[in-house]
Amino acid sequence: MNKVDAFAEKFAQSLRVKPASLERLITEPSGLTPEEMMTALAHPLVGQAGIDLMADFMHPTNSRYFDAIYGSYYGQKDIRGWLVPMMSEISFIEFVPTSEPEFFDDGEGVTTVDEWQMVADMAVMGMGEGKMPMSRGVSVRRYREGWMTWACDVYDTGTFRVPPPPGVEAAPLPDAPSPNQWERHAATPVTVCSEVDFDKDCDQFHPTDSVYIDPIFGEFHGRDEIKSWIMDIMPRVGRIEFVPVGPELNNGSTYLQEWIQVAVTSTGERVPMTRGTSVRRYKDGSTIYAADYFDTATLTTPEVLAASRDCGSTITTDDIMKYKLRGL
Repeated sequence: MNKVDAFAEKFAQSLRVKPASLERLITEPSGLTPEEMMTALAHPLVGQAGIDLMADFMHPTNSRYFDAIYGSYYGQKDIRGWLVPMMSEISFIEFVPTSEPEFFDDGEGVTTVDEWQMVADMAVMGMGEGKMPMSRGVSVRRYREGWMTWACDVYDTGTFRVPPPPGVEAAPLPDAPSPNQWERHAATPVTVCSEVDFDKDCDQFHPTDSVYIDPIFGEFHGRDEIKSWIMDIMPRVGRIEFVPVGPELNNGSTYLQEWIQVAVTSTGERVPMTRGTSVRRYKDGSTIYAADYFDTATLTTPEVLAASRDCGSTITTDDIMKYKLRGL
């Protein structure tokens, strides 16, 4: 029996003796590596109790879990009190991986990134048969001295905020978390859009075997299509900066950066617009994959819309729909 199997068996046995409660507090690290912790979460013996185990892995006090709908929770007890009941309420949603997890040495420990697709089981929802794709998302985890200290799930909550069909009841969602609750990662430079050579960046994409996924504009394939879109839109975004809220990481095959998009107004005020995470993948010297994950909900608040106009953006709804409706 390997280390993870033994851990999973002991964990499962402990729950048979004493079922997990929201008052559960784990004060000693598991002794597992980040790789082993991720394997344990998906272990057959753990099963649906993986949510309880996820909470166990969070540091008792020095940990943060961010969700694009519900915002930030701090410390193991606070995280457990939200995470376990919430995941139970959305048991009809599956999180289907869209790629293998990636591991990074971030200089202080290990950071991992997972990309996934939410899929709703219509039968469980009582709405017929089949599976309905929902938002794509990305999870970033940071591990320090045997604990998980940072968990951040970023996805577009727009589809969740659309009024349900007639006759379908849905609990109201809280307002989208403010993107100004993050501190800049001082060791990573701010990206100023007006200073980026987007033409050069586009040339790095593989001529045919490349894809770029954006929550607003859609999906683009191949260097020419990607470049045509980027060179049309990015010069017109106005005075926009991407402020890092995590280290810039690159393990040779995958790149990761967490950020806040900020509008710089005519008075010099910097207005946070949305919280995002970017993933890039490389092969044989070319970029073959790019995905930017962020919540469009915060982009539609009155203060952000005003700042977008003031910072010089000339992008319109027609510009967005031109790309979203192409090929239909």
